[in-house]
Amino acid sequence: MTKRLSLATLCAGMLLATTAQAQTSPLSLGASAGVTDVRYGTQTETGHTWEINGTLRVTNYTSLYSGYGQTSADFDNSNGTETTLTSSYIPVGVQINVPMSMGNVYLRGGGNYYQTKFGSDKDIGWGATGTVGFELQPTVGPKMAFEFTYADRGTAETSSVNVGTSIGF
Repeated sequence: MTKRLSLATLCAGMLLATTAQAQTSPLSLGASAGVTDVRYGTQTETGHTWEINGTLRVTNYTSLYSGYGQTSADFDNSNGTETTLTSSYIPVGVQINVPMSMGNVYLRGGGNYYQTKFGSDKDIGWGATGTVGFELQPTVGPKMAFEFTYADRGTAETSSVNVGTSIGF
């Protein structure tokens, strides 16, 4: 029995050591989703957003950020029909991390290359984006983030509250 317990302890220790080693890499990949307010012209509607993202840690306090995401919302027309706004985007930015005891608070700023479709209208271009968030990492392993993001997507503007997770390699 003690041999099995010792073997189990050794395997658990090796797994933990491997996980800790994996977290020291500067690369982290994640995903997030949330609720967003989309303003298009004079109308504002609530929709949803999702994103797959990655960060590359440059220093202990700064990271480069990029990913791919999509935002959509249904707008009511004056004739009673709905038109869906869909915005696909690629964010690129710099993230500044402020370490805390159970994670970090971060600010992210940059731009996003977007393609917004609303009915037959199509808008493609670059817009500004900004994020403030809190990343929770109580132990080694996956992290969880809560963030508020504003993005300018040409004819549309979005304000999102997201929840996400990420893991380092």
